[in-house]
Amino acid sequence: MQIPQARHVFTLLGLLCCGIGTQPMFGAETNLSSVADTFLSENYPSNNMGGIMFFNAGTTQNVTKNRGLLKFNPAAQLPAGSKIITANLILEVVAIPNITPPSANFDLHRVLTDWGEGNETSPTNCNSCSGQGAAATTNEATWFDRFAFTTNTWTAPGADATNDYAVTVSSSQTIYGVGDSPYTFASTTQMVADVQLWLDNPQSNFGWMLITEDESLAFSARRFASREDTNRAPQLIVGYVVTPRIDRVERNENQSQLFFTAEAGQTYAVQSTDFLTPAITWSTLTNISALSETTNLVFTDFTSVGQRFYRLLTQ
Repeated sequence: MQIPQARHVFTLLGLLCCGIGTQPMFGAETNLSSVADTFLSENYPSNNMGGIMFFNAGTTQNVTKNRGLLKFNPAAQLPAGSKIITANLILEVVAIPNITPPSANFDLHRVLTDWGEGNETSPTNCNSCSGQGAAATTNEATWFDRFAFTTNTWTAPGADATNDYAVTVSSSQTIYGVGDSPYTFASTTQMVADVQLWLDNPQSNFGWMLITEDESLAFSARRFASREDTNRAPQLIVGYVVTPRIDRVERNENQSQLFFTAEAGQTYAVQSTDFLTPAITWSTLTNISALSETTNLVFTDFTSVGQRFYRLLTQ
């Protein structure tokens, strides 16, 4: 008996809602607060700063360096399998050097290895000691160590490019004073890739390091509100598309129909396989171009195969 060749079509079922102007609709947006932040101080290399209400980044009047560390946890708040579209980091500057400082460019770099936030604070009876923290205890980050009193040191004091943090800049911003806060490290392709990595592989999430581009520039140090400052804590604004869902499947003889919703501005792929094996191979049946409005679609697959499994992916 001759087996007919597989073929497939998809059909628009009607509009669910309309876009505004020409801007695509990206599904959802959420606000993530930092789950860990601290800083590394060249001036106090054995101290931890994890419990202070700010973290430092930049160079002091004595030309000693500070590098900020901060981490978010998208895997705890976003639906698994979501596609990250935008990621914008919001930071509040809460203090600057007493001498009128120049502006300074700050860069975010993805951290490549784990570190311990710690919970040390500065002495309360010393106004000039507010940024020095206290002697680190076991597993707290310092200028020398990722986890103090263990063998887990930074590759070089203060962390090393390539080994401890990525050379590639995820996002940059020029920082002035307190009056211009808050500052936004705008979404970039690399920043989106960082957040997507942390969502898909939480075990690789070690956050970002905040560093001035020119660490020889004295008075560039800035204090940024940490998560202990709950009203001004670092915020990561994430736009994402939720994992697409096939709402239902109908089978009639050699015809299978898949019903689903296509979000405006998003491309999709419909894939199938005839066998669910450990070494599964999915075949793309069709690619669906981005539509200007969120739309109900039905995809029809004509096949005489006895069983077939389908999945819907964003691209």
